[in-house]
Amino acid sequence: MKKNIYLFCMLLLIIACKKTNNTNPAPVPTSPSVAISFNTQITYQTISGFGGANRMWGTQSLTPAEAQKAFGTGETELGLSLFRVRLSSNKTEWPIIIEAVKEANKNGVKVLASPWSPPPSMKDNNSDIRGRLLPQNYTAFKNYINEFIAYMKSNGATIDVVSIQNEPDWTPTYESCDWTADEMINFLNAPGQITGAKVAAPESLNFNQNMTNAILSNDAAAQKIDIVAGHIYGGGLAKFPLAEQKQKEIWMTEYLLNLNTGNTGAPKWSTYSESAKWSESIKMLVSVHDAMMNNWNAYIWWYLQRYYSFLGDGEEGTTNGAVLKRGFAFSHFSKFVRPGFARIGTDATLNYYLKISAYKKDAQIVLVIINPEAFPINNVKLNGISQTLAASYTSSETLTMSKKSLSVAADKSVTFDAPANSVTTIVLGN
Repeated sequence: MKKNIYLFCMLLLIIACKKTNNTNPAPVPTSPSVAISFNTQITYQTISGFGGANRMWGTQSLTPAEAQKAFGTGETELGLSLFRVRLSSNKTEWPIIIEAVKEANKNGVKVLASPWSPPPSMKDNNSDIRGRLLPQNYTAFKNYINEFIAYMKSNGATIDVVSIQNEPDWTPTYESCDWTADEMINFLNAPGQITGAKVAAPESLNFNQNMTNAILSNDAAAQKIDIVAGHIYGGGLAKFPLAEQKQKEIWMTEYLLNLNTGNTGAPKWSTYSESAKWSESIKMLVSVHDAMMNNWNAYIWWYLQRYYSFLGDGEEGTTNGAVLKRGFAFSHFSKFVRPGFARIGTDATLNYYLKISAYKKDAQIVLVIINPEAFPINNVKLNGISQTLAASYTSSETLTMSKKSLSVAADKSVTFDAPANSVTTIVLGN
């Protein structure tokens, strides 16, 4: 009887161990288990920037004060270095964005202009909704884009990059135009050339590699684009080896998370807890991290001024023009990882949870560490520091860009904590 009880207990123990191993593959790190190092000799992509979009329709645009909050690099500013605007299919709307573009230019911000549709007269359905650009108007549309670039320049506003089409593979019931990869290739190879700005394509809905690679595989078309661009709705976060091989920059030019409050009948943003909103902000930051780890050069959020975004718009309990918590979260990348920084190699021992990326420019090193878990990772040790100054900036549900000066120990290390559901940026310099 005792032998049977013993065997039964051993069986339960084995089952419990297997269950534990399946559901908890790694122990929660305890101090001082996680050690991070970086290697400046291993370099990846050069960063073009992080940004957001202007409001695309209507007459509202960023005011100078709002632009300063978005593009400035002061203590309470966000340091966005990219700005996306709409290249309207109606010339009478072009003046609306001039002042906002000029404010971006003043701050050294690069501006991307994306068309949602060519002028209706150039399409097969004579509408700015759906339809296709007629092949006989390919050159005319290039000239239209050139006219827009020249018009903006004549008014003191510089457009740095233009797209051919926003989401050519998406068929909504608002301003849009349908394109296949072959049509885009034929457009690029048609007579005429887009001048005065770099060209980005294809800006597909979920960074469709079939569409992107088709363009890149056509040598003539590939030579006419500078940037491979796309969005990440429903997927698309991956490496683009052919784009890297062709030495094209890779830009993520639109993404949006808003707790689905834009859906018909959905609960309002103001009804959600701050915890729910912050959890979604961490999800946003993880997507930025993943984009960087895939060697992408840029990440552009959707509207930078909206109740769910970086600056308030006066709706859902937000103050118009006020910097929001999500804006400060995004600034952990945008304000510190500036254009011209290069991503460098990292290594972390006993790290099961933290998402770590590191960047270098001259003698400055910046690390962005995201802890998406519901528990803190304390006493994280960063090794191999040759710089004399170190500071950390931490945001969590209860902290917003909380700054600490870190002491560099005799063994060339600093130690810091990563609170639950947090992001920490560490800046090393002399």
